[in-house]
Amino acid sequence: MSDEELLTALANTGHEGADEMADPAALASWWAGLRGPVGGTASSETTRAALRDLRRAVREAAARHNGADGPRDGPEVPIGDARGPVAGLALRPDLSGGRVSLVPQGDGDLAADVAAVVLVALLRASAGPAWSRVKACRGADCGWVFVDASRNRSRRWCEMASCGNRAKTATFRARHRDERRPAAARPRRGDGTGRLGTGRQPAPRAT
Repeated sequence: MSDEELLTALANTGHEGADEMADPAALASWWAGLRGPVGGTASSETTRAALRDLRRAVREAAARHNGADGPRDGPEVPIGDARGPVAGLALRPDLSGGRVSLVPQGDGDLAADVAAVVLVALLRASAGPAWSRVKACRGADCGWVFVDASRNRSRRWCEMASCGNRAKTATFRARHRDERRPAAARPRRGDGTGRLGTGRQPAPRAT
């Protein structure tokens, strides 16, 4: 799984009211589905809050990449202030295995393990050329995060058959509704006295 794919999977754990980080069991089930390394299954509310902060950061960046608020390719990825949950994670660098990674200083907290993996993926992805391909669907009330694999990076919706068609239908209806709207009645030309008239010259007075 690429860094971008991991980040999209994280971003979509809180879609349509569901939250796969709501409790330790839900988080463990989601992480097992990704075949992620497991050092424990328990997790504290604090470390899950850090993961939710990271999730929110990815979703906000994905929205910007698809033309929502903010620059399309901003180098900064907000992950909360220095007092936030992410800053409270106790992580240390690990140089084993031939590549740099982060590992929690403690053992047995799954959310901390996942956050360490996500942070490394986020740092690598945000510095790479494919980061702007991580996008959030522009469909109304959707926001599903995906990796845009199109050649010209022009994909806007998670699925053309659903969100794309709904957006195009809404645009079509709005355009035709405007075309059917009657033009405003035009005022009649004045008669030179400040009153609206028929535009005809007044008849001469008899002498």
